[in-house]
Amino acid sequence: MRIMRVSLFIILAICRCGLAMAQGNAPLQTSESEERLKRLEAKLDEALKLLERAQAQVESLKAEVAQLKAQLSQGRLATVAPAESETAQAPSTTLGPERSKPEMARSAFIERILGPDLGEDERQNELKPRPEIFIQTRYSTLPHEGATIADIESNFRLSCIETRWSGRINDRLGLGLEIQYHPAPDGSPEELVTDAFMKYYLSDHLTLRVGQFVKPFGFDIQQSSSVRESPERAMFAGYFFPGQRDRGALLLGDLDFLNVPALKHVQYFAAVLNGNRFFVDSNRQLNYLFRLRKRFEAINLAAGVSVQLGNQLLPPGLGGNNNENVFGVDVQYAHGRFGLRGEFVAGNMPSTLLGLEPEFAPAFRPVRHSSGGAIFATYQLTKKDNVYARYDQFNGDPVTGHYDGEVKIAASDETFKDAGKVGLWTKADSVTHCDDLTVTAK
Repeated sequence: MRIMRVSLFIILAICRCGLAMAQGNAPLQTSESEERLKRLEAKLDEALKLLERAQAQVESLKAEVAQLKAQLSQGRLATVAPAESETAQAPSTTLGPERSKPEMARSAFIERILGPDLGEDERQNELKPRPEIFIQTRYSTLPHEGATIADIESNFRLSCIETRWSGRINDRLGLGLEIQYHPAPDGSPEELVTDAFMKYYLSDHLTLRVGQFVKPFGFDIQQSSSVRESPERAMFAGYFFPGQRDRGALLLGDLDFLNVPALKHVQYFAAVLNGNRFFVDSNRQLNYLFRLRKRFEAINLAAGVSVQLGNQLLPPGLGGNNNENVFGVDVQYAHGRFGLRGEFVAGNMPSTLLGLEPEFAPAFRPVRHSSGGAIFATYQLTKKDNVYARYDQFNGDPVTGHYDGEVKIAASDETFKDAGKVGLWTKADSVTHCDDLTVTAK
């Protein structure tokens, strides 16, 4: 028993000594770990800083390399481009121009014949201070049989001088203004302004035009003087539409938004007009004009129909039908170097001529009708030179009551189109003055 007590005492003593040693060694191990941790964290921070510096240096080196590559590539292009262009041009001297230049000239020829921009709203052109200027010169001689030198003097003259501004002001508004010089020396300052209108773009396919503008009737009426091949428009234009303008409101656009193949490239025009450009049409009735035009680009063909419905003034003391209904069809076709246009217009005989005051035609009768037409054919000789022939006839002349006809054969150079065009006139019963009809003696 005593031995057991001694053994227990020894075991307890050993346990106490072990516990004391454990408690004494614990703080020493904890402090060493903390110090080691601090040393490792310091080394880690230093390594991270070194890594950041290395990354910054890498990015800097990348930027320098990219910059040097760009400079070297530009230098190579500058030295290689001339050689490449020479090698590219070498074969084109034998094949390229024969293919590309004639094709470009033929494309421009087709566009001129068809007039793809005929009657468009010009929203693609921004309005600029610099105007468009058109000058037309002419030499007149060989008056019609029965006329005197006082009717048609043999001399050179400036038959038309025009200054025009037109285009887009912003995304919604546009305007057009055209001034002609020739009325001033003729003593008619009221005729100086030919175009004066505002345009509002309702959408990409619809435009509203208000003011004084060219009537959207047929092809010959709307074709610009600067691109027209012959010196004057067809004779029916001067009788049915003197001055080619009117005052009112016009809706124009296309039907491409419908996404219907049959209605693609279809233009439409709908106008409400006063009925006369200059004097006040006192019949208190408006004229209505409608036009549709379709372009068939696959076969280089365009065709249109036009209708004007309204009433006109009657001479004092003369009663009867005062209708001013006019109907017209027009077609344009191009094939290779050949171009063809045709237009026919018919309606009630016009009662008045162009003037600031109503001037009634001597042969006008309410029950009579007038008609006219023109056929134009042209052949492209070179990129800038063309030869053309045109037949023009008008039946039911409101001045004489007879028909008038003329044939023209001429050559035109596109380079000098603004300086004037020369034609061989075999017959001319009337002369136009900047597209405005003046009747000569018979």
